[in-house]
Amino acid sequence: MTNASRVTRSPRRNLITASRTIGAPPPPRTGLCAAWSHHAAELAVPLGAHLERWDETPSAWAMVEERLLSRLLPGIFLPPDLLGTAVHRTLALGCALGGRLQSYHVVAGPSAAWVVLGGDPPAPAELLSPAHRGSIPGVTVRTARLQPREVETIGGAPVTRPLRTAVDLLRFTPDPVAGPALHALVDSGHVTEAAIRRHLADLERHPGARAARDRVGRLLGPAAQAA
Repeated sequence: MTNASRVTRSPRRNLITASRTIGAPPPPRTGLCAAWSHHAAELAVPLGAHLERWDETPSAWAMVEERLLSRLLPGIFLPPDLLGTAVHRTLALGCALGGRLQSYHVVAGPSAAWVVLGGDPPAPAELLSPAHRGSIPGVTVRTARLQPREVETIGGAPVTRPLRTAVDLLRFTPDPVAGPALHALVDSGHVTEAAIRRHLADLERHPGARAARDRVGRLLGPAAQAA
């Protein structure tokens, strides 16, 4: 029996109210993650089979605290042992979005950092869109036009590259979330502070760029600043 099976059959699971979460995302017409690509849809099949939707109750919160479940979006969970790779994490978010996922959605900010680094899924999740096209519960959707060099494909899904991710963290994300993610991106070798500074210097009039330049040294610290 797999770990996922043990989690699914755990006696604690019976404590969670067995009602579907109100406002759960509608099912996609062509399969989970198909909005991104056929390849993503194929890889997402086993993940989608393990998605669980529960009301946000104290019992559900306890399961998350005990790391028996990971919350992808409000009321939408997956066993954490199914989130072991960047591909799985990317597609898990796409599965959680269900029919709200659009082809132009790019995983970004704290969510993009989580894709490459692992750990707990961020709340809220974050996506970039080329235009403002409505809201998604539990998701920050930012409007941005991305250059092709700023996006990579992971498991058939678009994700901002680490440099763009780091810059967006500095521009838009609160310190308690941005700081640890930036440290992890730099320490793991996904991006350098020098590259971050160069990119910020080129942004000039972009929203949040000036504040982001002021935050680099404060969030990464003197040691990283001197590197």
